[in-house]
Amino acid sequence: MKTTGLFTTHRVEVQAKIGEPIKLIPFGDVHRDSDMHAHTHWQEFLKYAKAQKNALFLGMGDYTDGVSTSERIVLGNAGLHDTTKTTLKDVYKGVSKTLVNELSFMRGRCIGMLGGNHYFDFGDGDTTDHILAAALGTKFLGVCSFIRLSFDFEGLGSRTMSLDIFAHHGKGGGTLPGSTFNTLEKMATTAVADFYLMGHDHKKGCIPSTPRLMLNCSGPKRELNVREKVPWLGRTGSFLKAYENGRVSYNVDAGRSPSTLGWIEFEITPRRRIIRPNKGDFLYFDVRGTA
Repeated sequence: MKTTGLFTTHRVEVQAKIGEPIKLIPFGDVHRDSDMHAHTHWQEFLKYAKAQKNALFLGMGDYTDGVSTSERIVLGNAGLHDTTKTTLKDVYKGVSKTLVNELSFMRGRCIGMLGGNHYFDFGDGDTTDHILAAALGTKFLGVCSFIRLSFDFEGLGSRTMSLDIFAHHGKGGGTLPGSTFNTLEKMATTAVADFYLMGHDHKKGCIPSTPRLMLNCSGPKRELNVREKVPWLGRTGSFLKAYENGRVSYNVDAGRSPSTLGWIEFEITPRRRIIRPNKGDFLYFDVRGTA
């Protein structure tokens, strides 16, 4: 797998209310132009996502099926006719336009778009990933991004909190469920975050990781308290079928497991807890994951 290799940091301001849930919905590995694209699951996702009034979205890469790393090498061959190159550009402009139309409801609510290893390079510095990000009014994040969600709370003046997401398009994690999450756990040795997210292996699931202890000062006397911080691990699913009657697939050829179709989401609820009368309070996030 070869991607852009680009790492970015990104900060997004989020307006929130105490007690009001916000959904974080990562999605990726769409492979929209593949003949194995899971069209029904994709349409179900779009219908569901459109109906979410208080949600943030994060693209995880591989929105188109073409072009893989090896195919980009072939297309870079100087022996290809200019007409062939122009035809391919027109094809992927069309695929990008389809995706832009389908995802248009995310404008202003998409915190960024990761790039994967499947994308078409137009040869002018833009890829299909760049086009999607620009059309949705968001940032192209490269293959790996460290993202901070900075929350401002209505009615609480200057008090703020943040959540950090360490997201990578992904790498293979093995065939068993435990293996794919072990790969996510290893991300914690690279960055300290609240969410560790990967796509790429077409598996889907989210689980809380091992809680970590953290120190917190609160109240007029700045008393020291011990809190728990629970990071979340997420493999973000796929919309590319591996098996379909009468169709040829590289997954069948390799004897791989079926893809886990669909998406995951996190429900993030900011909360305020009074410690004791006249002893101050503290803010925290209640997070629930769904696959």
